[in-house]
Amino acid sequence: MLYLLPVVLGAFLLFQVQPLIARQLLPYFGGGAAIWTACMLFFQVLLLAGYAYAHGLSKLRLRHQLQSHSLVLLLSAMALPIGLPAGFAPSASTPLPQLVSALAMSVGIPYLLLATTGPVLQQWFAQQHPRQTPYFLYSWSNAASLLALLSFPFLIEPNLSHSWQNHSWSLLYLLYLLMLAGLMLTLWRQLPAIAMQQSALLQVQQEQQVQQEQQQTDACQGGAAAVGAGFWLVYSGLGVVFLVAITNAMTQNVAPIPFLWVVPLAIYLLTYIVAFQSTRWYQRGYAVWLLGILALIAVMMHFIGTQFDLLSQLVMYLGLLTVSCFICHAELANAKPGNNQLTRFYLMLALGGCIGSALVAFVASWLFDQFLEFPLAFIALLLTLACQQWRLSTVNAASGFYRSLSGTVSSWWQSTSRRESLLALFFALLSTGLLLELNRLFTATDVHRSRNFYGVLSVKDVSINGVTERRLIDGSTSHGTQYQAAAGEHNKTQPLSYYRPGTGVAHALATLSAHQGALKAGFIGLGAGTLSAYGKPGDQYRFYELNPAVLQVAQQYFSFLADSAATISLVEGDARVSLQQELQQGQRQQFDLLVIDAFAGDSIPQHLLTLEAMALYQQHLAPGGIIAVHISNTHLNLLPLMVGTADKMGWQLGYFFTPATKQHPHQTEWVWLTANSLLLQDPATTALLSPVDLAGRSPLQWHDHYSDLLSLLK
Repeated sequence: MLYLLPVVLGAFLLFQVQPLIARQLLPYFGGGAAIWTACMLFFQVLLLAGYAYAHGLSKLRLRHQLQSHSLVLLLSAMALPIGLPAGFAPSASTPLPQLVSALAMSVGIPYLLLATTGPVLQQWFAQQHPRQTPYFLYSWSNAASLLALLSFPFLIEPNLSHSWQNHSWSLLYLLYLLMLAGLMLTLWRQLPAIAMQQSALLQVQQEQQVQQEQQQTDACQGGAAAVGAGFWLVYSGLGVVFLVAITNAMTQNVAPIPFLWVVPLAIYLLTYIVAFQSTRWYQRGYAVWLLGILALIAVMMHFIGTQFDLLSQLVMYLGLLTVSCFICHAELANAKPGNNQLTRFYLMLALGGCIGSALVAFVASWLFDQFLEFPLAFIALLLTLACQQWRLSTVNAASGFYRSLSGTVSSWWQSTSRRESLLALFFALLSTGLLLELNRLFTATDVHRSRNFYGVLSVKDVSINGVTERRLIDGSTSHGTQYQAAAGEHNKTQPLSYYRPGTGVAHALATLSAHQGALKAGFIGLGAGTLSAYGKPGDQYRFYELNPAVLQVAQQYFSFLADSAATISLVEGDARVSLQQELQQGQRQQFDLLVIDAFAGDSIPQHLLTLEAMALYQQHLAPGGIIAVHISNTHLNLLPLMVGTADKMGWQLGYFFTPATKQHPHQTEWVWLTANSLLLQDPATTALLSPVDLAGRSPLQWHDHYSDLLSLLK
């Protein structure tokens, strides 16, 4: 228990703080999936730093280890309580450095100490009990990590505010420090007894070294050892690539709620637990066949995954993650070393994980203008298995040379490793060919494609019934359409898709314009700038857009903004942060209409729909004005949220459902929130209103400290 309790509590805190602090950062960076990717990279880097510290610490005498670690313990205690810096307000132009800085200031030092817990305590255990394996502590720490992840979305987030989460975590961290200090004090008192056991440990290590030297005289075993050590890094890195890439694929069109973060991470940990508990579950021959088939499925999912309903997508993505991570971790378990290389092994795992996160966060976003790292990870794992098995089969065949030249030829053809290698290579080549062909077809209509921190944008020219339409695609969701004809029935200035005449937002603009003439309207979310087509002389349209790439694309590839008769102003940055700053500067915008149409893929950032956000919008709204919220969504039924929000704020609600037609294939849902009952009683408005059907659900509200997106799933 002396070791078990701090190991378990340390692992629990280590993994619970990840979704805890990432969830608090969501509102400041637009609520996109890339926030979790960046957080994962930060945590992997600190994990690597912690493991490097542990590896260096293991080179010291135990007395000096305890002295050095005491200083780190005291330093981390001074960093409590955790939480974001006061007045934190990042800009949109350089989000990643600011996010990393916020993480470092809020949880950096405590997380670093927690990251050292596993290797340091296992190494101390190995010194105190030289003939026992410490890997059971690793299994317990993974189980505690799994418990931490599952408890956050179901227990912590729904029941505790952000402030209480921070303080509760900090109190548990103090308890962890006390446990760790008690263990260190016990070791300090037992230093003479432990020193007497070092001779036994030294003898064990010398015996292991002699055995290794004898094995290295055999060409087969020497080559196999090199293969095992070299692939620690590769398999640990690929495991993290799968984790981050598949999480990105899952959340690019669904809000990146903690539930969709922690489930993949929990599966990642669970495969570690199972793989290191016993290797009997893993049969490499079957694994190659299964991985090859799943690689083909992954390629298909990259292009058509959004055609499935949400539950089907989750099942398929999580299935792909489970198999791929289990193969990576089973290969690591087969290659794990003895106690004498314990800290080196963990250091290599952390380095591989750090490299994997960096590959997705930096290299992939620089190399690819799509999320290609998802299917490519499967191809990379197949090639890794092929190389490893080829190497092993070659070494085994080479060892036969010393016994029989004829045996060498026979073993080359009959080697199971060789057959597995060729099979993995076959599936890798087949998957690569399928990926290249489907990607050629997928990008054939592209005019523009780009990728940045906020996601993937593309502009496509599509021919519909002989008429060319230009579409802005964010992820896999259309965010604006424009005819490319110069005049006639299909005029370039005609608003289309979710913004066509007859929709709730179009009617809001027309109604307010008819009642009061020139309008001042605010728009949270630019898209292609389609709504600017409704602008008239004297109107003032102010667009708030988080993604700099959207600002560029809307002005370069669409003409709505340039052709508008309204006076257009563009504000870069998160709309809520910008509106709050304007309010603090005494700039109440007095909007007649404020449109909430901010999407990341097919998800609405949650922080834009909380009661606190609505209160902010109300302060920028002119008397009698309208807040129009776009709630069209593939996976979420946002109407209960709008009804609950209207009830809480004392507003009236108007629901506008516009069905799809042959000419306009998108069904559209808009909601008006207003204190002006006369607008909703207008005959033209009542003719367009749709009945409010909550489908048996109760109205609800979101707060900054609480939002239950799972309850809105369709």
